[in-house]
Amino acid sequence: MSNPPAVMATVFGKPKRKKTSDTLAAFPNGLFVGVPSSLKLVAQNELGFTPRVFDTPPQTLPELLHLLHSVSAQAQEFGAIIVDDASHICQQSMLHWEAEAPKGRSGKPDKFWPYQRLKQSLLELAGTARYLGVHFVMTFHEREGGTNAMGHFTPGGPDLPSRNQVERIPSWCDINVRSIIDPDYPDPWFKGAYYCNPQDPDWVTGDRTGVCTRTEQNAPANLREILRASNSGYMLPRIDGLEWQDDLADEIASRFVDGENVEDMLKDINASWADRKVQPLHLRWACQDGIARGVLRMQSNRGLFDFSAPEVGGASSPSLPPPPPSDN
Repeated sequence: MSNPPAVMATVFGKPKRKKTSDTLAAFPNGLFVGVPSSLKLVAQNELGFTPRVFDTPPQTLPELLHLLHSVSAQAQEFGAIIVDDASHICQQSMLHWEAEAPKGRSGKPDKFWPYQRLKQSLLELAGTARYLGVHFVMTFHEREGGTNAMGHFTPGGPDLPSRNQVERIPSWCDINVRSIIDPDYPDPWFKGAYYCNPQDPDWVTGDRTGVCTRTEQNAPANLREILRASNSGYMLPRIDGLEWQDDLADEIASRFVDGENVEDMLKDINASWADRKVQPLHLRWACQDGIARGVLRMQSNRGLFDFSAPEVGGASSPSLPPPPPSDN
């Protein structure tokens, strides 16, 4: 029996763009590799659940590769493996390799050796992750474009110690998006969006599913809904007991597409669910998925030859309570 289709993705952006929050929301049953206390803090404060985290996270790329090999036999149990802040792991790897670099004829450490190890380890990582048979996602900080040691321009992308590797990792991935703030995005809690424009020479982005590039608009910063909208058969299970979130998200998406005011709709949803004793964070989670689903539906409804500037409807509400503080 073959494994279900799996996606390989990178999400990069400035700090506190809710990259961690989105991967937790997209793959709540997955195995998370990162700082355990930070991952749990974000999941509990933002989404109201405790994620499955690897208790002794790897500090270097060789350690990460060892971990992936050790869990490969049970990877299907998780459905997804998420590496949170891969930039840090790469930077720690370089420090380790610089300390171990062999000396050349001059008696000085070979300064190129750590970069060779970086390239080799990233190649091994790509090959291992691709054949795990589960979703594999890495979050990175971002690195702006600039010139490499040869004087050639390299675009911005995931923050890696070598500019020559910035384009290499995205080339292996199905989805590579930049996390940004979009003031026009209709989510009243957080104006997060994913920038994905393969024609922009300044940033390395792309999406093989085509969902993030349907229009010139930014996509919702919601990996779960992006994958769901791709109709690629990706398995995206909810936490046991929260299956109702998809039904509510569907209702919200339909009302959003029909042009209902976002503020009025969310107040109505909150009132109608008041007697159901639902955790407010779980309710907000479903509402945010519903808004993202509605935005993606509107984008998909545009014809391939409709080049007019689209409008995303719905008014946001400054009166709605802000989400709890996050540490991602």
